[in-house]
Order: sequence, then structure tokens, then C-alpha cells
Amino acid sequence: MALIKCKECGETISSSAKVCPNCGFKNETEICPECGNPVEIKDINCPECGYPLRKKSATNIITENLDKITGEKSENYVTFKDLFKNTFKKHTTEEMDNIFVCGSENSTPKIKDINPKNAGAWVYFKIFIFFLIAYIPIRIGYINYGNANFLPGLVMLGAFAMPVTVPIFFFEINLFRNIPFYKVMEYFILGGALSLIVAILFFTLDLNTDIKTYDGAMMVGLIEEVAKAVIVALFIFKDKKCNYILNGLLIGAAVGAGFAAFETAGYILRYGMSNGLESMLNVIKIRGFLAPGGHVAWAAIEGAGLMLAKGFDKISKKHLNDKRFLLVCLIPIVLHGVWDMPINIPYYLLPITLTILAWVVIIYFINLGLKQINDAKKLELSQTVETNPET
Repeated sequence: MALIKCKECGETISSSAKVCPNCGFKNETEICPECGNPVEIKDINCPECGYPLRKKSATNIITENLDKITGEKSENYVTFKDLFKNTFKKHTTEEMDNIFVCGSENSTPKIKDINPKNAGAWVYFKIFIFFLIAYIPIRIGYINYGNANFLPGLVMLGAFAMPVTVPIFFFEINLFRNIPFYKVMEYFILGGALSLIVAILFFTLDLNTDIKTYDGAMMVGLIEEVAKAVIVALFIFKDKKCNYILNGLLIGAAVGAGFAAFETAGYILRYGMSNGLESMLNVIKIRGFLAPGGHVAWAAIEGAGLMLAKGFDKISKKHLNDKRFLLVCLIPIVLHGVWDMPINIPYYLLPITLTILAWVVIIYFINLGLKQINDAKKLELSQTVETNPET
């Protein structure tokens, strides 16, 4: 019979509460008999004839194809809802302080003390609120009072609010707590600047980068994603403590956020000087709204793919040529290229759809990263048993 597993107690049950319309095979329950909680379906096909008992969702299809690309067997440790469930709960200042105390020998937890089910984030939202509160008086100072001294603040807050907020989410999700916050800022500032320069060097080549054409838009996606991936690889090479997928997501997100923030600041200033105040404010609003699905998300995927290929090895050319890494990198390249294409769909439905797709991939890699925690625990336990059989 089909195996299903309870999310709460891990009990495996041989039923799925579905009748196969092809051969009539029936499973009886979806409730765990041990604790009464809903169970997770592990096999959605009829075990007798292979006929699908349940229609696969788009997420299931994407996950299955990502498993083929990565060569992994993903597990659903957390959902999108789980990651954000603590966002609006009340938290103390001490709890926030504890989030940022990490990266040292004393503040990095041991693998055995990490619970993958605790993955979640909330500080990122408070940081966003800080930006929003600061933005309001700066905006009033420039628009209502016409004081030009407020313009740099308006540009910086408008450009940096979302690109800073999203990496903090990944900083919280990194349960290994092995990357201090000052390092994240280094990846953000230095990584953003370096990746922009690398991209500019590529743009100086005689290539079609006209985003008014489909092939030009795809070329822009290729150039900018390769530029960010190069800098992400450089930082991963430098940091010997980073060996996990959750680390790769964070490093990639920070580099992508820096790229996005500096690029957006340029767009805000340029559109403001060329087309006036209304155009500048429109750029701040639109690019801020769409930022979570753009450069930050794409570079995070690249970082996760590289860390998957690298594992605990020292990064080398073979990892950059690894088929898994190259196929994973193809995802943000395509997403970026399609994003820039001259496809006119109202209400920003195209970038919103691409943002959802990017985050489905990110949630997949978050779960793969959480699976690494359990795998590391099992390995540590087996090594302990081998060393001390009486334990």
C-alpha cells in the first residue's frame, strides 16, 4: 500500500484515503492513528497500477524537476506559510539582539542543537518598517518643502529598503548561524559593487543587449546573472566556514541585493533628472515592490546551486563546471531574461508570476538546506557510535 507520513509524529501509514479511478484500489485514512494529525502523502500514485490518485500541483511538478536537476530527494520541512508565521507576533528587543549575535565560536550552535523545524523569520519585517518610517519624513522634506538636501536620503532609502530587507530574511533562515552580520554587509556592499563592475565589463563587448528584443533581453539576463555568480563564487571561495545550502542562499541574496540597490539608486536618480519627480517616485514604488523577485532571488538561487555542487570541498573549477550548478544557474538566467522581455501584460502580472516561480525554487532550496541539518545529525551520530559503541 502507499506510504504516507504524519508531519507531527513521523508515523508511517499504509493508506491515502483515495480511490483509484482506474482499478478501484482504496486507501482508508489521511489521519495519523497515533496522534490524530493530518499526514503527508509520500506517494500520490496508485501503488497497484501507478495511476495518479491526486492531481499534481504546479509546485509538485517544479519540485520533481528540481530533484532531477539537483540529484537530491527533497523533503517538505517547511512551507512558505511556516517561514513567515512569526512575522506579526510580538517580539522583545532581546530576541532581536539574539538574532544578530552569531558567527563566532561561542554563538554558533552545534549541529545536534539545531532543529530544522524552527526555520522562520520576523526581524526582516521590523527592518522594513524602520526603512518605511525613515522614508516618510525624508519624502515630506523633499516633496512638501522642496529642500534638495533631502534628495540623497530619498534616493538611498527608496533604493535600499527592499534589497536590504530580503537578505535579512535569509540571514534569519540560516540556522547554522555561522555567518556574522558584518559579513552579510560586506557581501551586500562590496559584492553589489563588484558584480556591477563585472556586468559593465561584459556589456562593453559587442553583444546584443537591447531589451526591446527577445534575444537582447535574454543576453542581459545571461550577462548580469553570470556577473553575480562570479562574485558569489569569489565570496564562497574566501569563506572556509560556508559549506551549506542555507549559507549559499544568504551569500547569494546579499550580493544580489547589493546589485539591486545600487542599480535602483541609479535608475531613481536618472529617471528623476530626465522625467521629473513623478517618474522618480514611480521608480521607487515599482522597483521596491518587485525587488523580492528580482536580483536578490536570482542570486540566492545561484548561491544555493554552487553550494550544492561544492559541498564540503574547497571550491574549484570542477564545481563551476558541475552540471547541477550550471542547470540551477540556468533558472535565474531564464527568469531574468523573460522579466526583461518586451512582453506587455497589465498590472505587472509577468514579473509577479516570475517572482512566485523564483520563490518556489527558493523554498525548495531552503528545504534542501534544512535536510542537510538532519543529514549532518545522522552522520554525527553514526561517527559517535563508531567511536564509542557503548554510547
